[in-house]
Amino acid sequence: MLLGRLEELTVVYGDVTIFEKVSADIPEGAVIALVGPNGAGKSTLMERIAGRREPSSGRVRWHGKRPSVTYFRQEEVAPDLPAETGEVLAERKKWRLSDEVAYNTASGGERMKLRLSAALVEPSRLVLLDEPTNHLDREALERLIGQISESRSTFIVVSHDRHFIDRVADSIWELDHGTLTEYEGNYTNYRNKKEAARAAQQRHYEQQQKKVARVEEQLSQLSDWSDRAHRESTKKGGMKEYYRVKAKKKDIQIRSKRKRLEAELEKDGVEKPEEEASVTFDVKGGRRKGMRVFELRDVSKSFGKRTLFRDVRFTVLSGERLALLGPNGSGKTTLFRMLLGEEPHEGEIWRTEGMTVGVLSQSVLDLPLGKTMEAYFSAATFEQQGKLRTDLANLGFTAQHWTLPLSRLSMGERLKVKLMRFILEGTDVLLLDEPTNHLDLPSREELERTLGTFPGTLLFASHDRYFTGKLADGILVFAEGTVRKLPMTPAEWEEKRSGEGKDRDGKVMEEERLRLETERQAVLGKLSLLSPGDPDYAGLDTRFLELTREIRQLEEHRKGN
Repeated sequence: MLLGRLEELTVVYGDVTIFEKVSADIPEGAVIALVGPNGAGKSTLMERIAGRREPSSGRVRWHGKRPSVTYFRQEEVAPDLPAETGEVLAERKKWRLSDEVAYNTASGGERMKLRLSAALVEPSRLVLLDEPTNHLDREALERLIGQISESRSTFIVVSHDRHFIDRVADSIWELDHGTLTEYEGNYTNYRNKKEAARAAQQRHYEQQQKKVARVEEQLSQLSDWSDRAHRESTKKGGMKEYYRVKAKKKDIQIRSKRKRLEAELEKDGVEKPEEEASVTFDVKGGRRKGMRVFELRDVSKSFGKRTLFRDVRFTVLSGERLALLGPNGSGKTTLFRMLLGEEPHEGEIWRTEGMTVGVLSQSVLDLPLGKTMEAYFSAATFEQQGKLRTDLANLGFTAQHWTLPLSRLSMGERLKVKLMRFILEGTDVLLLDEPTNHLDLPSREELERTLGTFPGTLLFASHDRYFTGKLADGILVFAEGTVRKLPMTPAEWEEKRSGEGKDRDGKVMEEERLRLETERQAVLGKLSLLSPGDPDYAGLDTRFLELTREIRQLEEHRKGN
């Protein structure tokens, strides 16, 4: 049974067509993941489905009366949260939010939980979630997955989180190059089907081009023969008429063969497959200013009666890569602000003089949205402007973006604009607070590769397990009212923590889960270094799916016991 249907939706801004004649069914009770590169128009499409804006042409046709709709937007400065009724407060408790948490002082993860608890308490038939997993810790992500899986509502979800989409999606809508393509199954199934279709299209295109080359070679030979016959027909002698007739026949053959080729290409011609979206980040750094970067001595931080951490002592050394681990609200963003001297605290924080620090905050709303990219990235000389445009092109921006106000960019594109500052400034230390939020999958993979070669010091807070697993060689653990620096990877910490207090059978099962999870992260790490066209990609993608299935079965078995 269908809830509704998109019927040839088109959205045009000025001379720019965002997407054109988009059509798709919305099945009742389905979970649809809307994917595509940054700037493809995913949020724009969600706004039209929600009825917040009208399309340039086309419509959303509902079966029966218009359904009740919950629309969860990406980022909101001051969202309209519902009155704190008993039902709302009960929902907040399910997300482990205390009654005292206020939106204006909450962490990024707590704000996301407040908004999700408010959105999901509504009994709507259609729920639109635009990037709902940003900032969420693991426990909250599992809760969101559970709520979607148990709900009878229809969901359309925009997300770049592969793990999340694999867990919840029944089907995929891919929005790219102005068109929408539907795929059955979750994200892994979609990638496999898309790559198989792309490989088949590439084979057909290559076969077609070989045939075109053969025909063109034949036409070239016929043309040479025709030219020679025309020349001979103009010479004196008794063979003029013979060569004139021969030239005419060759001309007819050429026209006939070319018409057949053109008709065949028009009927069965195959376009060259579009290249996969790719971007390049080039973050420089590593000017060594000494062994120590930061040192904390008996540092404590409280908000009123609430103490985040107390008597913290650790040193950050030059070149270290530390992942900040802890639940939402434990103080990770606050620590970043303290390191930057933007947040008062007790105790002493020492910082190396002359060290340049690049900061990527959770919010991408603090850009001068009225400015164009050309005005925001001012360049003194023509040469500098040319290099700047090349760097922006490497980030996936086109010439059209250059004159657009920043407010017209997608959230992922705004994040790339902020990352561009790192490219220009050549920073020594990067503080990254949820750096993968809003980034599409190609951008996430490229950011992982780039930061993997970054020679400077890296401190980052991320709930993306694949991202932290690939980059961290040490951790800062926010737990039990303090912050501890530990010389282990996030996977080693999870293994140590999960093994404590379990019986032998539980330990064996958890060790197997960790082994599978570690292998899955390793497979994903290899995948991120390959493009879908590489020979090893399909086998690694299949192995990722197998490992995901084995982990699910193990988790279900553990719950059953």
